[in-house]
Amino acid sequence: MPRYNRKNIDRKTNKPNPIRTEGLTPDQELNRAEQTRRDDDVIRSAQRTVYDIDYAIKWYIENEIQPQITANKNLISVPVIFANGEKWDNVRRLGYLRDEKGKLQSPIIMLKRNSMQERDNNRTLDVNRNPVGNRIIHRSKYNSRNRYEDDLFPIPTNQPQNSEKIYVVDIPKYVTLEYEMMLWCDFTTQMNELVDQILPYGRFAWGNEENRFETAIGSVTFETVNSVGEDRLVRATIPLTVKGTLLSAQETRLETIKKMYSVKKVTFINSVDVDYNIFNTTIIPQQLLAASQTIAGGGSVIVNSGGTSTNINAVAMAYITGLTEQQAVYSNSTTVTVNALAAINPVTLKVANKNEFDVYVNGQYIDKSVYTWTPSDIITQTIVFDTGVLGYGIDATDIVVINGRWA
Repeated sequence: MPRYNRKNIDRKTNKPNPIRTEGLTPDQELNRAEQTRRDDDVIRSAQRTVYDIDYAIKWYIENEIQPQITANKNLISVPVIFANGEKWDNVRRLGYLRDEKGKLQSPIIMLKRNSMQERDNNRTLDVNRNPVGNRIIHRSKYNSRNRYEDDLFPIPTNQPQNSEKIYVVDIPKYVTLEYEMMLWCDFTTQMNELVDQILPYGRFAWGNEENRFETAIGSVTFETVNSVGEDRLVRATIPLTVKGTLLSAQETRLETIKKMYSVKKVTFINSVDVDYNIFNTTIIPQQLLAASQTIAGGGSVIVNSGGTSTNINAVAMAYITGLTEQQAVYSNSTTVTVNALAAINPVTLKVANKNEFDVYVNGQYIDKSVYTWTPSDIITQTIVFDTGVLGYGIDATDIVVINGRWA
Protein backbone atom coordinates (compact mmCIF):
# COMPACT_ATOMS: atom_id res chain seq x y z
CA MET A 1 0.00 0.00 0.00
CA PRO A 2 1.31 3.50 -0.73
CA ARG A 3 2.02 5.68 2.25
CA TYR A 4 1.80 9.42 2.60
CA ASN A 5 4.84 11.54 1.94
CA ARG A 6 5.35 13.35 5.24
CA LYS A 7 7.49 16.03 3.57
CA ASN A 8 4.50 17.43 1.70
CA ILE A 9 2.16 18.69 4.43
CA ASP A 10 -0.71 21.12 4.18
CA ARG A 11 0.04 23.61 6.98
CA LYS A 12 -3.61 24.65 7.32
CA THR A 13 -4.90 21.19 8.12
CA ASN A 14 -1.60 19.62 9.25
CA LYS A 15 -2.37 16.65 7.01
CA PRO A 16 -0.28 15.15 4.20
CA ASN A 17 -1.35 15.97 0.69
CA PRO A 18 -2.93 12.79 -0.73
CA ILE A 19 -2.01 13.84 -4.25
CA ARG A 20 1.64 13.15 -3.60
CA THR A 21 2.52 9.89 -1.90
CA GLU A 22 5.41 7.52 -1.91
CA GLY A 23 5.47 3.73 -1.96
CA LEU A 24 6.24 0.68 -4.05
CA THR A 25 2.88 0.68 -5.81
CA PRO A 26 1.03 3.43 -7.70
CA ASP A 27 -1.27 5.68 -5.74
CA GLN A 28 -4.86 4.52 -5.48
CA GLU A 29 -7.24 6.40 -7.72
CA LEU A 30 -10.94 6.71 -6.99
CA ASN A 31 -12.96 4.88 -9.64
CA ARG A 32 -16.48 6.28 -9.65
CA ALA A 33 -17.66 3.25 -11.64
CA GLU A 34 -17.11 1.10 -8.54
CA GLN A 35 -18.89 3.51 -6.16
CA THR A 36 -22.33 1.83 -6.07
CA ARG A 37 -24.54 2.11 -3.02
CA ARG A 38 -25.10 -1.07 -1.01
CA ASP A 39 -27.78 0.11 1.43
CA ASP A 40 -30.61 -0.86 -0.95
CA ASP A 41 -29.85 -4.60 -1.33
CA VAL A 42 -29.94 -7.63 0.96
CA ILE A 43 -26.79 -9.35 -0.29
CA ARG A 44 -24.44 -10.18 2.54
CA SER A 45 -20.75 -9.58 2.17
CA ALA A 46 -19.01 -12.85 1.37
CA GLN A 47 -17.00 -14.03 4.36
CA ARG A 48 -15.41 -17.31 5.39
CA THR A 49 -13.13 -17.43 8.41
CA VAL A 50 -11.09 -20.07 10.21
CA TYR A 51 -13.92 -20.36 12.73
CA ASP A 52 -16.31 -21.33 9.91
CA ILE A 53 -14.03 -24.21 8.92
CA ASP A 54 -13.62 -25.33 12.54
CA TYR A 55 -17.36 -25.24 13.11
CA ALA A 56 -18.06 -27.08 9.84
CA ILE A 57 -15.77 -29.98 10.77
CA LYS A 58 -17.21 -30.24 14.27
CA TRP A 59 -20.79 -30.02 12.94
CA TYR A 60 -20.14 -32.79 10.42
CA ILE A 61 -18.83 -35.18 13.07
CA GLU A 62 -21.78 -34.51 15.38
CA ASN A 63 -24.58 -34.53 12.80
CA GLU A 64 -23.39 -36.67 9.89
CA ILE A 65 -21.01 -39.26 11.35
CA GLN A 66 -22.85 -39.31 14.72
CA PRO A 67 -20.24 -41.45 16.54
CA GLN A 68 -21.66 -43.94 19.06
CA ILE A 69 -20.31 -46.74 21.24
CA THR A 70 -21.93 -49.64 23.04
CA ALA A 71 -21.73 -49.68 26.84
CA ASN A 72 -23.78 -52.08 29.00
CA LYS A 73 -25.80 -53.02 25.90
CA ASN A 74 -26.78 -49.36 25.41
CA LEU A 75 -25.81 -47.01 22.59
CA ILE A 76 -24.08 -43.90 23.87
CA SER A 77 -23.48 -40.88 21.67
CA VAL A 78 -19.90 -39.65 21.89
CA PRO A 79 -19.65 -35.89 22.56
CA VAL A 80 -17.36 -33.76 20.38
CA ILE A 81 -15.49 -30.78 21.80
CA PHE A 82 -12.84 -28.36 20.56
CA ALA A 83 -9.54 -28.09 22.39
CA ASN A 84 -9.19 -24.67 24.01
CA GLY A 85 -6.18 -23.62 26.05
CA GLU A 86 -7.18 -25.13 29.41
CA LYS A 87 -8.45 -28.42 28.03
CA TRP A 88 -5.43 -28.96 25.84
CA ASP A 89 -3.09 -28.22 28.74
CA ASN A 90 -4.75 -30.99 30.76
CA VAL A 91 -4.51 -33.42 27.88
CA ARG A 92 -0.86 -32.56 27.26
CA ARG A 93 0.13 -33.03 30.91
CA LEU A 94 -2.08 -35.93 31.91
CA GLY A 95 -2.97 -37.65 28.66
CA TYR A 96 -6.71 -37.43 29.37
CA LEU A 97 -9.40 -34.92 30.23
CA ARG A 98 -11.40 -34.27 33.39
CA ASP A 99 -14.43 -32.06 33.91
CA GLU A 100 -14.85 -29.29 36.50
CA LYS A 101 -15.68 -31.82 39.22
CA GLY A 102 -12.63 -33.96 38.46
CA LYS A 103 -14.52 -36.75 36.72
CA LEU A 104 -12.67 -38.56 33.95
CA GLN A 105 -14.21 -37.79 30.53
CA SER A 106 -14.74 -40.96 28.52
CA PRO A 107 -15.90 -41.55 25.82
CA ILE A 108 -15.14 -38.22 24.17
CA ILE A 109 -13.73 -36.78 20.92
CA MET A 110 -11.52 -33.71 20.95
CA LEU A 111 -10.55 -31.65 17.89
CA LYS A 112 -7.37 -29.59 17.78
CA ARG A 113 -6.13 -27.42 14.90
CA ASN A 114 -2.37 -27.73 14.45
CA SER A 115 -1.41 -25.71 11.38
CA MET A 116 -2.66 -23.83 8.34
CA GLN A 117 -0.82 -22.89 5.15
CA GLU A 118 -1.71 -21.61 1.70
CA ARG A 119 -1.89 -24.25 -1.00
CA ASP A 120 1.02 -24.09 -3.45
CA ASN A 121 -1.06 -25.06 -6.50
CA ASN A 122 -3.72 -22.37 -5.83
CA ARG A 123 -1.75 -19.35 -4.72
CA THR A 124 -3.33 -16.01 -5.52
CA LEU A 125 -1.41 -13.26 -7.33
CA ASP A 126 -1.62 -10.69 -4.55
CA VAL A 127 1.06 -8.04 -4.74
CA ASN A 128 0.33 -5.54 -1.95
CA ARG A 129 -3.30 -5.43 -3.10
CA ASN A 130 -5.69 -7.71 -4.94
CA PRO A 131 -5.41 -7.33 -8.75
CA VAL A 132 -8.48 -6.07 -10.57
CA GLY A 133 -8.96 -9.29 -12.58
CA ASN A 134 -8.61 -11.57 -9.54
CA ARG A 135 -12.36 -11.71 -8.92
CA ILE A 136 -15.44 -13.90 -9.33
CA ILE A 137 -18.46 -12.35 -11.07
CA HIS A 138 -22.09 -13.24 -10.37
CA ARG A 139 -24.76 -11.78 -12.68
CA SER A 140 -28.41 -11.19 -11.85
CA LYS A 141 -30.63 -10.09 -14.74
CA TYR A 142 -33.51 -9.06 -12.50
CA ASN A 143 -33.03 -5.78 -10.67
CA SER A 144 -34.86 -2.55 -9.96
CA ARG A 145 -34.08 -1.35 -13.48
CA ASN A 146 -35.46 -4.52 -15.10
CA ARG A 147 -38.79 -5.19 -13.40
CA TYR A 148 -40.92 -8.06 -14.63
CA GLU A 149 -44.44 -7.41 -15.93
CA ASP A 150 -47.45 -9.60 -15.29
CA ASP A 151 -48.89 -10.85 -18.58
CA LEU A 152 -52.43 -11.04 -17.22
CA PHE A 153 -52.45 -7.77 -15.28
CA PRO A 154 -49.65 -5.64 -16.74
CA ILE A 155 -48.41 -2.88 -14.48
CA PRO A 156 -47.50 0.32 -16.33
CA THR A 157 -43.72 0.61 -16.06
CA ASN A 158 -40.98 2.32 -17.98
CA GLN A 159 -39.42 0.53 -20.90
CA PRO A 160 -37.05 -2.11 -19.41
CA GLN A 161 -33.39 -1.36 -19.86
CA ASN A 162 -30.92 -3.99 -20.91
CA SER A 163 -29.19 -3.97 -17.55
CA GLU A 164 -27.72 -6.67 -15.32
CA LYS A 165 -26.82 -6.36 -11.66
CA ILE A 166 -23.31 -7.68 -11.07
CA TYR A 167 -21.74 -8.72 -7.76
CA VAL A 168 -17.97 -8.93 -7.92
CA VAL A 169 -16.32 -11.07 -5.25
CA ASP A 170 -12.59 -11.44 -4.71
CA ILE A 171 -11.11 -14.89 -5.21
CA PRO A 172 -10.63 -16.54 -1.79
CA LYS A 173 -7.44 -17.89 -0.28
CA TYR A 174 -6.98 -21.63 -0.77
CA VAL A 175 -5.51 -23.10 2.40
CA THR A 176 -4.74 -26.50 3.87
CA LEU A 177 -5.50 -27.05 7.56
CA GLU A 178 -4.14 -29.86 9.71
CA TYR A 179 -6.27 -31.15 12.60
CA GLU A 180 -5.83 -33.79 15.26
CA MET A 181 -8.92 -35.72 16.29
CA MET A 182 -8.30 -37.46 19.62
CA LEU A 183 -10.65 -40.19 20.82
CA TRP A 184 -10.91 -41.60 24.35
CA CYS A 185 -12.75 -44.78 25.33
CA ASP A 186 -12.74 -47.16 28.28
CA PHE A 187 -12.15 -50.33 26.27
CA THR A 188 -10.37 -51.33 23.11
CA THR A 189 -13.55 -52.83 21.65
CA GLN A 190 -15.27 -49.47 22.02
CA MET A 191 -12.34 -47.71 20.35
CA ASN A 192 -12.40 -50.15 17.44
CA GLU A 193 -16.10 -49.55 17.02
CA LEU A 194 -15.60 -45.80 17.08
CA VAL A 195 -12.74 -45.81 14.55
CA ASP A 196 -14.72 -48.08 12.22
CA GLN A 197 -17.47 -45.45 12.10
CA ILE A 198 -15.10 -42.61 11.17
CA LEU A 199 -12.75 -44.18 8.59
CA PRO A 200 -15.36 -44.61 5.78
CA TYR A 201 -15.77 -40.79 5.64
CA GLY A 202 -12.23 -40.20 4.37
CA ARG A 203 -12.04 -37.96 1.26
CA PHE A 204 -15.62 -36.84 1.83
CA ALA A 205 -16.63 -33.18 1.87
CA TRP A 206 -17.06 -32.42 5.56
CA GLY A 207 -19.15 -29.44 6.57
CA ASN A 208 -22.60 -27.91 6.67
CA GLU A 209 -24.63 -26.08 4.02
CA GLU A 210 -22.27 -23.98 1.84
CA ASN A 211 -19.25 -24.66 4.07
CA ARG A 212 -18.07 -28.05 2.83
CA PHE A 213 -14.42 -28.97 2.52
CA GLU A 214 -12.56 -32.01 1.24
CA THR A 215 -11.17 -33.87 4.23
CA ALA A 216 -8.58 -36.64 4.18
CA ILE A 217 -7.98 -39.02 7.10
CA GLY A 218 -4.36 -39.94 7.87
CA SER A 219 -2.85 -42.89 9.68
CA VAL A 220 -4.49 -43.71 13.03
CA THR A 221 -2.30 -44.19 16.11
CA PHE A 222 -3.47 -45.99 19.25
CA GLU A 223 -2.28 -45.62 22.83
CA THR A 224 -3.33 -47.02 26.19
CA VAL A 225 -3.25 -44.58 29.13
CA ASN A 226 -2.74 -46.48 32.39
CA SER A 227 -1.52 -44.15 35.14
CA VAL A 228 -0.94 -45.32 38.69
CA GLY A 229 -4.10 -44.98 40.74
CA GLU A 230 -6.14 -43.93 37.70
CA ASP A 231 -8.58 -45.71 35.45
CA ARG A 232 -7.29 -47.18 32.26
CA LEU A 233 -8.14 -45.34 29.04
CA VAL A 234 -7.68 -46.19 25.39
CA ARG A 235 -6.77 -43.24 23.17
CA ALA A 236 -6.56 -42.92 19.38
CA THR A 237 -5.28 -40.00 17.35
CA ILE A 238 -6.58 -39.44 13.83
CA PRO A 239 -4.93 -36.69 11.74
CA LEU A 240 -7.27 -34.76 9.42
CA THR A 241 -6.16 -32.75 6.37
CA VAL A 242 -8.80 -30.23 5.32
CA LYS A 243 -8.65 -28.23 2.08
CA GLY A 244 -10.52 -25.02 2.81
CA THR A 245 -10.96 -21.49 1.54
CA LEU A 246 -10.74 -18.20 3.42
CA LEU A 247 -12.26 -14.85 2.49
CA SER A 248 -12.44 -11.85 4.78
CA ALA A 249 -15.21 -9.29 4.65
CA GLN A 250 -12.50 -6.65 4.10
CA GLU A 251 -9.00 -6.89 2.70
CA THR A 252 -6.56 -3.98 2.71
CA ARG A 253 -9.41 -1.85 4.11
CA LEU A 254 -11.53 -2.57 1.02
CA GLU A 255 -14.71 -4.63 0.96
CA THR A 256 -14.33 -7.95 -0.87
CA ILE A 257 -17.74 -7.73 -2.55
CA LYS A 258 -18.83 -4.90 -4.83
CA LYS A 259 -22.08 -4.24 -6.63
CA MET A 260 -22.03 -2.97 -10.19
CA TYR A 261 -24.32 -2.67 -13.18
CA SER A 262 -23.49 -3.93 -16.64
CA VAL A 263 -21.85 -1.50 -19.03
CA LYS A 264 -24.28 0.41 -21.17
CA LYS A 265 -23.82 0.89 -24.89
CA VAL A 266 -23.02 4.48 -25.84
CA THR A 267 -24.15 5.41 -29.36
CA PHE A 268 -23.00 8.56 -31.13
CA ILE A 269 -25.34 9.83 -33.88
CA ASN A 270 -23.62 11.61 -36.77
CA SER A 271 -25.27 14.41 -38.71
CA VAL A 272 -24.84 15.00 -42.44
CA ASP A 273 -26.00 18.16 -44.27
CA VAL A 274 -26.82 17.90 -47.99
CA ASP A 275 -28.41 20.27 -50.50
CA TYR A 276 -30.80 17.77 -52.09
CA ASN A 277 -33.29 15.07 -51.19
CA ILE A 278 -31.38 11.77 -50.99
CA PHE A 279 -34.56 9.92 -51.96
CA ASN A 280 -34.97 11.98 -55.14
CA THR A 281 -31.71 11.06 -56.86
CA THR A 282 -29.31 8.21 -57.46
CA ILE A 283 -26.36 10.27 -56.16
CA ILE A 284 -25.21 9.12 -52.71
CA PRO A 285 -23.60 11.83 -50.50
CA GLN A 286 -19.94 11.20 -49.83
CA GLN A 287 -20.43 12.11 -46.15
CA LEU A 288 -23.02 9.35 -45.87
CA LEU A 289 -20.68 6.81 -47.44
CA ALA A 290 -17.97 7.81 -44.97
CA ALA A 291 -20.30 6.94 -42.10
CA SER A 292 -21.21 3.51 -43.50
CA GLN A 293 -19.12 1.66 -40.87
CA THR A 294 -20.94 3.48 -38.07
CA ILE A 295 -24.30 2.50 -39.55
CA ALA A 296 -23.21 -1.11 -40.12
CA GLY A 297 -22.17 -1.32 -36.46
CA GLY A 298 -25.70 -0.53 -35.28
CA GLY A 299 -25.50 3.26 -35.25
CA SER A 300 -27.42 5.79 -37.31
CA VAL A 301 -26.84 9.03 -39.20
CA ILE A 302 -29.12 12.06 -39.38
CA VAL A 303 -29.31 13.52 -42.91
CA ASN A 304 -30.49 17.14 -43.03
CA SER A 305 -31.79 18.43 -46.37
CA GLY A 306 -34.28 21.15 -47.24
CA GLY A 307 -35.25 21.77 -43.63
CA THR A 308 -36.11 18.11 -42.96
CA SER A 309 -34.15 15.47 -41.08
CA THR A 310 -34.05 11.78 -41.98
CA ASN A 311 -32.71 9.05 -39.72
CA ILE A 312 -30.62 6.63 -41.78
CA ASN A 313 -30.09 3.24 -40.17
CA ALA A 314 -28.70 0.01 -41.60
CA VAL A 315 -31.93 -0.83 -43.49
CA ALA A 316 -32.23 2.62 -45.03
CA MET A 317 -28.54 2.60 -45.91
CA ALA A 318 -28.95 -0.71 -47.74
CA TYR A 319 -31.85 0.79 -49.71
CA ILE A 320 -29.90 3.91 -50.68
CA THR A 321 -26.78 2.06 -51.78
CA GLY A 322 -28.64 -0.85 -53.36
CA LEU A 323 -28.43 0.39 -56.96
CA THR A 324 -28.82 -2.39 -59.52
CA GLU A 325 -29.32 -2.58 -63.28
CA GLN A 326 -32.18 -4.04 -65.31
CA GLN A 327 -32.25 -4.37 -69.11
CA ALA A 328 -35.43 -3.35 -70.90
CA VAL A 329 -37.23 -5.39 -73.57
CA TYR A 330 -38.04 -3.75 -76.94
CA SER A 331 -41.77 -3.27 -77.66
CA ASN A 332 -41.87 -0.66 -80.45
CA SER A 333 -40.02 2.44 -81.56
CA THR A 334 -41.28 4.45 -78.56
CA THR A 335 -41.84 1.85 -75.82
CA VAL A 336 -39.75 -0.60 -73.77
CA THR A 337 -40.76 -2.80 -70.84
CA VAL A 338 -38.87 -4.04 -67.77
CA ASN A 339 -39.75 -7.29 -66.04
CA ALA A 340 -38.80 -6.09 -62.54
CA LEU A 341 -40.45 -4.34 -59.62
CA ALA A 342 -39.42 -1.09 -57.98
CA ALA A 343 -38.24 -1.23 -54.35
CA ILE A 344 -40.17 0.08 -51.34
CA ASN A 345 -38.55 2.95 -49.47
CA PRO A 346 -38.16 1.74 -45.81
CA VAL A 347 -38.32 5.32 -44.52
CA THR A 348 -41.33 6.68 -46.39
CA LEU A 349 -42.87 3.24 -47.08
CA LYS A 350 -43.57 4.36 -50.64
CA VAL A 351 -42.48 2.98 -54.00
CA ALA A 352 -39.24 4.39 -55.39
CA ASN A 353 -40.00 7.33 -57.67
CA LYS A 354 -38.82 8.09 -61.20
CA ASN A 355 -35.93 10.26 -59.97
CA GLU A 356 -34.37 7.23 -58.25
CA PHE A 357 -33.67 5.57 -61.61
CA ASP A 358 -31.35 6.48 -64.53
CA VAL A 359 -32.07 5.31 -68.08
CA TYR A 360 -29.29 4.62 -70.60
CA VAL A 361 -29.69 3.86 -74.33
CA ASN A 362 -26.59 2.22 -75.74
CA GLY A 363 -24.61 3.67 -72.83
CA GLN A 364 -25.91 7.20 -73.34
CA TYR A 365 -27.69 8.83 -70.37
CA ILE A 366 -31.25 9.90 -71.20
CA ASP A 367 -32.72 12.92 -69.47
CA LYS A 368 -35.83 12.18 -67.38
CA SER A 369 -37.88 14.73 -69.33
CA VAL A 370 -37.55 12.65 -72.49
CA TYR A 371 -39.59 9.68 -71.23
CA THR A 372 -42.67 9.04 -69.09
CA TRP A 373 -42.73 6.28 -66.48
CA THR A 374 -44.31 5.70 -63.09
CA PRO A 375 -42.36 2.98 -61.19
CA SER A 376 -44.54 0.24 -59.74
CA ASP A 377 -44.01 -2.57 -57.26
CA ILE A 378 -46.81 -4.82 -58.58
CA ILE A 379 -46.78 -4.72 -62.42
CA THR A 380 -44.27 -4.75 -65.27
CA GLN A 381 -42.61 -1.39 -65.91
CA THR A 382 -43.50 0.43 -69.15
CA ILE A 383 -41.31 3.30 -70.33
CA VAL A 384 -42.54 5.52 -73.18
CA PHE A 385 -40.01 7.79 -74.94
CA ASP A 386 -40.79 11.09 -76.64
CA THR A 387 -38.98 10.39 -79.92
CA GLY A 388 -39.54 13.97 -81.07
CA VAL A 389 -37.42 15.30 -78.20
CA LEU A 390 -35.10 12.27 -78.24
CA GLY A 391 -34.37 12.81 -81.95
CA TYR A 392 -34.53 9.14 -82.94
CA GLY A 393 -36.67 6.07 -82.42
CA ILE A 394 -35.85 2.94 -80.42
CA ASP A 395 -34.66 0.02 -82.48
CA ALA A 396 -34.81 -3.65 -81.57
CA THR A 397 -31.00 -3.74 -81.55
CA ASP A 398 -30.70 -0.90 -79.02
CA ILE A 399 -29.64 -1.78 -75.45
CA VAL A 400 -31.76 0.06 -72.91
CA VAL A 401 -30.52 -0.22 -69.29
CA ILE A 402 -32.23 1.20 -66.21
CA ASN A 403 -30.03 1.67 -63.15
CA GLY A 404 -31.77 2.33 -59.85
CA ARG A 405 -33.40 0.94 -56.77
CA TRP A 406 -35.04 -2.31 -57.78
CA ALA A 407 -36.63 -4.80 -55.43
